[in-house]
Amino acid sequence: MLAAIEGPINAKAEQIRSKFQELLDKTNKENPQLKDLKALAELLSGNRKLELWRDVASAGYLAELTVIENARATAAVKECWKHRLQALKKELGSEGAPLLEQLLIQQAALCWLKLNLVELAYSNTMKQSITLTLGMFWEKRLSAAQKRFTRACETLTRVRKLSRTSPALQVNIAAEGGQQINLSK
Repeated sequence: MLAAIEGPINAKAEQIRSKFQELLDKTNKENPQLKDLKALAELLSGNRKLELWRDVASAGYLAELTVIENARATAAVKECWKHRLQALKKELGSEGAPLLEQLLIQQAALCWLKLNLVELAYSNTMKQSITLTLGMFWEKRLSAAQKRFTRACETLTRVRKLSRTSPALQVNIAAEGGQQINLSK
């Protein structure tokens, strides 16, 4: 009986996903038609449980791709950087982490990438004869990138520490003779 019910439900969900993709293709351009945008908004609102929006890349992921694509490197090196960034997030514990930690891990990884790209540009600039103004510009830019990375790491560490030291669940049990027993989980 359950399988008979799931079949039509899955088929309906697939129809909705197909319609979502169709509307996404129509609206993901410079000047989409307002009726298509409205239909997309209604489809998203009317099918919240399907979380159709998850099929679209997040702004954080697009930021990562943009930073890599704008870097001065070959296509092969850029592809390796994409995989390195994903591995870094995994090594920082993104998989299975609470949502807030996942967001902070993504931010720390992006700051790490930007810091390294600024460090590379800084090193290439400093090996030549430059003006004092240009030297100061690169020093400030490198310092700002270092501060962002450090702050992202500190914030991630602080959130992890707070989530692990949050008060444990405590249960008070009345024992015989009016004695109270406290159990913590």
